[in-house]
Amino acid sequence: MSHHHGAGLGAREDLEARIEQYRELILRSLDGLTEEQARAEIVPGRPSLLGVVRHTAFVEGVWFAEAVDGTTRPALGLPVSTANSWKTRKVDSIASVTALCRRISDIARTNLAGRDLDEIVHGRGERTVRSLYTHVLSELAWNTGQLDILRALVVAA
Repeated sequence: MSHHHGAGLGAREDLEARIEQYRELILRSLDGLTEEQARAEIVPGRPSLLGVVRHTAFVEGVWFAEAVDGTTRPALGLPVSTANSWKTRKVDSIASVTALCRRISDIARTNLAGRDLDEIVHGRGERTVRSLYTHVLSELAWNTGQLDILRALVVAA
């Protein structure tokens, strides 16, 4: 891990720490729920808790794997289309979606390790590693907020 002095001091560690925090909160949103609660479409036409969690694995796979080195979504075990990333399949469970998230996060950590924030990657056009971090951070933060509200509604139901 390279440490730069000056304006960028700790920027990378800060981004990584925040992403790790959201990963944990996202998985924790399923704690203590039944499979039925996790799959419930509590807001009509909107995804279930399990669907939102599954989508976060897609986000990490697209930006921290595909965008880095061109790894395809099918190779990552992810749906091709964003629309399908929000849906749960009959085979999905709290355990299987949690395992998917952990596996994709591990791939992401490996792919990003040792890369400078200013490094340009070419998997989905030219982007800096920093732009991948900020994109994923904003998506995971939004998803965490969604999960917080959905969980409150599911538990109250």
